[in-house]
Amino acid sequence: SQVFVADNIKEVIPEFLLLLKGVIDCPDLPLNVSRSFLQNDGFTGKISDYITRKIADKLNGLFKNERENFEKFWDDINPFIKFGILKDEKFYQRVEKIVIYKTMDKKYITLDEYLEGQGEKEEKTVYYATDQAQQAQYINLLKKNSIDTLLLEHPIDPAFISFMEMKREKVHFKRVDSDISELLKDSEGEEDKEANKKEERTLLEIFKKALENDKIKIQLESLKEEDIPGMVILSEDSRRMQEMMERYSMGGMEGMSIPSEETLVLNKKNKLIKYLIENAGKDNELMKIIPEHIYDLAMLSHKQL
Repeated sequence: SQVFVADNIKEVIPEFLLLLKGVIDCPDLPLNVSRSFLQNDGFTGKISDYITRKIADKLNGLFKNERENFEKFWDDINPFIKFGILKDEKFYQRVEKIVIYKTMDKKYITLDEYLEGQGEKEEKTVYYATDQAQQAQYINLLKKNSIDTLLLEHPIDPAFISFMEMKREKVHFKRVDSDISELLKDSEGEEDKEANKKEERTLLEIFKKALENDKIKIQLESLKEEDIPGMVILSEDSRRMQEMMERYSMGGMEGMSIPSEETLVLNKKNKLIKYLIENAGKDNELMKIIPEHIYDLAMLSHKQL
C-alpha cells in the first residue's frame, strides 16, 4: 500500500544478506498498532524464505550464464555467502554447487572441479593456504608436483572449512604446512624404511644437542625436491585447536594451553642432511652450525618472526 514501514527488518531480511538493496512491497505485512514493527507470525518467515530462495536462484543463474562476471565479484560477496551457508541449511543446499575457490593462479574453481584431478580415490584432500607470502615454500613445493592450492584467507574460512568437512565426510581440508603429501615423497622399500629409522634417531640426537632442545620432533623423509633441507609441519588438528584457543582466549579459556605439535621434517636427499648423517659422532663446528641453520630457515618459512 506504499506505506513506509522500516529500512531494515531483520525478521524479513536474513542477516547474511547485508549487501542486499531493494524495495519489498507487500500488502500483507502483519504490523502492530504503531505500524513500525512486525508481529511475528508464519507469514513473515515465508517472506524471508522467499527472498533467500530468490537470491540463491539469482546466484545460480549468474554462475551458469555469466560465470566470468560472477568470478569478478566473488571476492567481495563470498564472506556473506559462506555466512549464509553456515546459518541457513536450505540456502546451503541451493548454493553448494556454485561456491567457488580461488587458486594461487587467480583462477576460480568449484570444489568438485578441484577434486576431479584426484580420480576415484575414496578419501580426498583439499590443500589450502591462508597467507600466500608466508607459506610460499609449501605452495611452490605442491605446485612443482602439479597440486593446486586454494587461498582461504578470510576470518570466516576456518568455520566454513569445518562445516564443509562435516557435509562431505570423505573430503579433508589440509593447510599446506600441515603435512607432507605422499605425492611429494619418493617411494621406499622395507629395507629403506629400516635404514630411515636408524638415520632418524641419529639426526634426532644431533639436532637435540645442537639446538639444546630435548623436545624437538624429527621426521626423516625422502623428498622429490632435493634443494629443501628441512621444513616444519604442524598437524591440521593441532593447529585448528591452537587457533580455536586463540580465538576464544577472551572467553574464559585463557588458562588452557595446547602443547605444540610442530615437527621438523628433514630431507635425506639434501646434501646438508647427508653430511650430518655421514659425520655423526664428530664434534666439529659444522655439526652445530648446520642444524641451527636448517632449523632457523625452516621456522622462517613456517611462521613470522
